[in-house]
Amino acid sequence: MRKLFYIANIRFPTERAHGIQVAHMCSAFSRQGVAVTLLVPDRQTINEDPYTYYGVERNFMIEKIPVPDVVRFGKAGFLAESLIFAWRAAGRVKKSLILNPLSLKNNLPAEDGSAPFIKGELREGAIIYTREELPLLFLPRGSAFYEAHQLRRSSFFKRLIRRARGVVAITQGLKNALVQIGISRERTLVAHDGYDEKSFAVRIDKNEARRRLSLPLDKKIAMYIGGLEPWKGAETLCKAASHLATDDILVAIIGGTEEEIEKMKPRYPAVRLLGARSYRQLPANQQAADILVVPNSGQYEVSRSFSSPLKLFAHMASGIVFCAARTPATEEVVTWEQAFPFTPDDPDDLTRVIARALSSESLSDRLARAASAEKRARDFTWDARASRIMAFLAT
Repeated sequence: MRKLFYIANIRFPTERAHGIQVAHMCSAFSRQGVAVTLLVPDRQTINEDPYTYYGVERNFMIEKIPVPDVVRFGKAGFLAESLIFAWRAAGRVKKSLILNPLSLKNNLPAEDGSAPFIKGELREGAIIYTREELPLLFLPRGSAFYEAHQLRRSSFFKRLIRRARGVVAITQGLKNALVQIGISRERTLVAHDGYDEKSFAVRIDKNEARRRLSLPLDKKIAMYIGGLEPWKGAETLCKAASHLATDDILVAIIGGTEEEIEKMKPRYPAVRLLGARSYRQLPANQQAADILVVPNSGQYEVSRSFSSPLKLFAHMASGIVFCAARTPATEEVVTWEQAFPFTPDDPDDLTRVIARALSSESLSDRLARAASAEKRARDFTWDARASRIMAFLAT
């Protein structure tokens, strides 16, 4: 069986969305017929079984790479930890996969400066896959694939990415930006994030979902589920909440740290702040809403062009109508025959769109069905994503 080493410098498990993506992709890669080993640092804050925490099959191995506990010292500490993890993870992979490492020096860069295709130097069928740039510094040029989630413009990171055998970008906007800094268009694949079809097939009664969240049964509810970082745009919905309340529409938000919530409570008394909930509860929690909201800000490049939010795919599969900020990244995935668009960072437009959606049940039902798992959403399952990536890795 072919081997795939997936390198990720993350706490595992972690409450952050990247942990969800890594866990589900490792499981999905395994279902493509490869033996997956996930390499992560041994720093940890959640003492739960990762497979149970993420609700994934035990069909891949997890190997902890020892690193010093220096992240708490800020940026310098994180950089030191990242370099040590990258060096040790690369060493672990090379020891297992590389045949005759000395011959690798004969693999010169291509004419455009990108990595050459290494022939005969990896064990048959072996794949190295990393969502970090730094391991590319310690791995042989052209031996690893890199999954890009952001754009780093420093010349150092540009040189690192050019050492990759190929690049997987999570949006077309990110691919375009990578090509502009010299990454090969032909060796870059766009693969948006996704969702687990089995988990999101759940449908529970709306009233039951609301009882679990202590939400009222007699109101229309507009719900946001996700982090409260400014670029994610939740504050646009918060600003709309007082206007929506006049139409007896309640805004509910699931997510955020305790500190963030305490700061928001006095500023937005019309918003029901429910705090962070496990991603495993997302399929049931979103059933409590009458409309779901994806309010990514247009003021930040990461949300405007580079973000592929997991909530977007979850909402598509939910059977609940949703509205989304009209950004280039969102429009790569959603057509406006599947959701209601609104202008990013515009609470007045968001208020108008939510009111319209909740006053037109037939239109909302039609859009929700168009986006649901039986149609468009199925294109974005983790298994579909893994299949596309594996086909790319084989080229």
